[in-house]
Amino acid sequence: PGAQTNAWADYDGDGDLDLFVGFRNAPNRLYRNDQGSFVDVGLEAGLAVEAETRAAAWGDYDLDGDPDLYVGFAALGIDNRLYRNDEGSFTDVAGELGIGQSGTTRQPAFLDYDGDGDLDLFVAFRDRPNTLFRNDGTSFQNVTAESNIGDPRRTVGVAWFDMDNDGDLDAFTANQNGDEDGFFRNNGDGTFTDIARQLGMHQPGRAQDLGSVGTAVGDYDNDGDLDLFVASYGPDVLWENRGDGTFVNVAPGTPLAGDHHSVAADWGDINNDGWLDLYVDTFLSSEAEARDYLFIGGPEGFTEALPAEMLEHGASHGVRFADYDNDGDLDIALANNHAEGKHPLYRNDLVPELATRSLVVAVINQAGNWARAGTKVTISRESDGFLSARLVDTGGGYSSQGVGPVHFGLPPGSGLVTLTISWFEDGQLHTMTVPEISLEELTSKWLFVRTEVR
Repeated sequence: PGAQTNAWADYDGDGDLDLFVGFRNAPNRLYRNDQGSFVDVGLEAGLAVEAETRAAAWGDYDLDGDPDLYVGFAALGIDNRLYRNDEGSFTDVAGELGIGQSGTTRQPAFLDYDGDGDLDLFVAFRDRPNTLFRNDGTSFQNVTAESNIGDPRRTVGVAWFDMDNDGDLDAFTANQNGDEDGFFRNNGDGTFTDIARQLGMHQPGRAQDLGSVGTAVGDYDNDGDLDLFVASYGPDVLWENRGDGTFVNVAPGTPLAGDHHSVAADWGDINNDGWLDLYVDTFLSSEAEARDYLFIGGPEGFTEALPAEMLEHGASHGVRFADYDNDGDLDIALANNHAEGKHPLYRNDLVPELATRSLVVAVINQAGNWARAGTKVTISRESDGFLSARLVDTGGGYSSQGVGPVHFGLPPGSGLVTLTISWFEDGQLHTMTVPEISLEELTSKWLFVRTEVR
C-alpha cells in the first residue's frame, strides 16, 4: 500500500485540523485530531474505501457548516465520490447530485467561480477532458461545454487564483506527457479563455516524457500578489506575478530550477521570518538517491536546507503544510507512497518566541461557513513596511485541497498589523479591512474574519 494524497480540514468542528489520507491498495484513512494526537476513524466515518485514491478535496458544498469531502480515483470502473458530512458521519451523494464520474482523476477543487456564494466543483483528469460543475444551491450542473474549460490535455495539477486582478478566479492547468500548459482566464460571464500562449506560459516543445505536474500558489517575494510554482517532469518553474496580468519564469539560475522529476510542492513560512519557504516532492526521480527538497526563502532568494532527519524517508508523492498542534508554527504531512503505507508527519518545534510570531486567519462567509476558497488575504505592518499575501486553499500539494486558515509568519519587529481580505461575490470584487490587530492581545489560536457584502 502507498499513500497517494492528503488533505487537512476540521471536519468535526473542534478547532484543530484533521487529516484525510488516500491510498493505493489499502483503505483510505481519516485521522481525527484530538489536541495533537491522531486516531484513524475512517472506517466508522464511512470513508475507508480501498481503491487507488489520487485526489481529495474538502469543501462545504451544502453550506451547512461542516466540510464535505470529494474523493477521486485513478481508474475507470469506480465512480468518484462526494461524501456529505453530517456531524462526522459521511454519506456518498455523488450519484444523486449527478457528479459521479469515473476516470484517471487528479486535481479536484471546490471554488466559487461564478461568485454566487456557494462552492462549485472542478475536476481535472489525466485521461479525459476536465469537468466543471456549477453549484445551484441544491444540485450541480455540468457546465463544461458552455464554459469552454474542458481542457482535453492530460491535466495533473490545477491552480485557481485571480491572476489578472479583476476579482474572479482563473485556472492554470499543469499538463503532462508533452502537452502544453493552459491558463484559463475567467471572463466573468461563465466562460473561460485559454491565454497561456498569449502570456508565454504554455511551455511549448516538451518531449513526451516531460510535463507539468503539481502547482503551488504563494507570494514568494512579498509584493502583495500571488506567484505560481509548477513542479515538473523537467526543470521546475516559478512564475513571478508582475502585477499586470503577466508572469515571468524566475527559477532559472536559482536553486528552484532543479530537474528532479518533481510531482508536488507547497508553500509555507516554516521559520516564521515573514518569507515563504517551499517544499518540493520528487517521487520517481531518476537520481541515484531520490529525495525531497526544502527551500528556505528570504530577501536574497532561496537556500536548500532539508533537515537530515527528513532525508531518511526518500522521495514523497504529496505534501501539505498545516499547524496541526496549534502552536503557531507549520508542520508538514507527506504522502510517501511507501510500500508499508507509511506517511510521515513532521512536527515543527520552533522555540516559543518564534512560534508565536505568527497570525493564523480563518476566513468565513457571512453565515459563518468555510466557503471562501480563492480569497486573497494580505497582511501589512506600517512600522516596517512588511507586506505579504496568502490564498485561501483552492488545491495543490498533489491533487488535494484542504479547508482551514491561512498562516502568516512575521519578521522581527513590533507594531500593529492590518489585514485586507479580497473575494469575488455577486459579480464583483469585494474588499474589507481589519485594522490595528495586536498579536499580543489575541486570545484564540485562529483569528476568524467574517466576510459579507455590504
